Amino acid sequence: MGEFDFTYILPENFEKRVVQYLLQLANRQLAEAFQHCKYEYEDVGLAYYAGLRGDNWNKRALDFTFEGADKDISVLKRADKKLKDAIGKALKPSESGFLIRNVVYFDVDVSLEDVASPSSNEERLNCDIQTAKNVLNDLVQIGERVCWNALFNAESSENSINDYFRDMFFAKGYLEVKDQSRHGVSASGKDAAEVDILLTKDGKEIGIFEGMKLNSINADYIDRHINKSITNYNALGTATFIVAYVNSANFEAFWERYSEHILHYDFPLQIKENFSPLVHPNAATRIASMILTRDGFDFPVYFIALKIS
Repeated sequence: MGEFDFTYILPENFEKRVVQYLLQLANRQLAEAFQHCKYEYEDVGLAYYAGLRGDNWNKRALDFTFEGADKDISVLKRADKKLKDAIGKALKPSESGFLIRNVVYFDVDVSLEDVASPSSNEERLNCDIQTAKNVLNDLVQIGERVCWNALFNAESSENSINDYFRDMFFAKGYLEVKDQSRHGVSASGKDAAEVDILLTKDGKEIGIFEGMKLNSINADYIDRHINKSITNYNALGTATFIVAYVNSANFEAFWERYSEHILHYDFPLQIKENFSPLVHPNAATRIASMILTRDGFDFPVYFIALKIS
């Protein structure tokens, strides 16, 4: 077998290896909980595009789902990291070519009656924000590749960069990605509007992605994109991600001017939490967030700037 000739099948003694690793890395209780649960796995594609770093050349990412009784699932959840470590070692990545990405847990004892809806608007908003943060993390990872990829530069079209994001979201498991969907109403109020990327999962909208290419603070152009994404496209109050592809010699100065513009933008919706810069994830990415209210329904909005020059 060559250096990168992988089998892409689970090792023959996979389960036994997991149990042995759990006994060494943790304890018998965790190993027994693993044995009591059923599991299945999904190949989600090349590890690189699934967001896994390190030694990932030509390797593929797996997502595992465990299903079992409440007491066993609780044990696995509490030891999530040790379980992932054991599975990762048992996969024999150098032979199988598989790497573990995520683990999801299902308690078979839970009925639909046990799954409570949010008890308040604040609780619902917190759930939506957590979901939006997961999308944001994936967006930032994709954005990193856009920033260092020489194929994306001042000459790249806005649509070509949008297409790349759409494809990478799909590779990350967003199975219902719609590009340029007829959704909402246009700026004229007469026709259906076109969303750059609409992200949905399990039949629910979880993100509206609006991309725009900028080399300066073009106020009218920026305002049109903001207005379209939070009002024309967004009848449901879906978490919104407004992404600027920036070609500027001084990226930090651009971000300061861009932030100042948004701070003074006359939003057509009520502002619940004002524009607030977040920690820079890297030198070529800037992020800020705010919370808007549409007809009494609060939703998060994220502003992301990516340096492509």
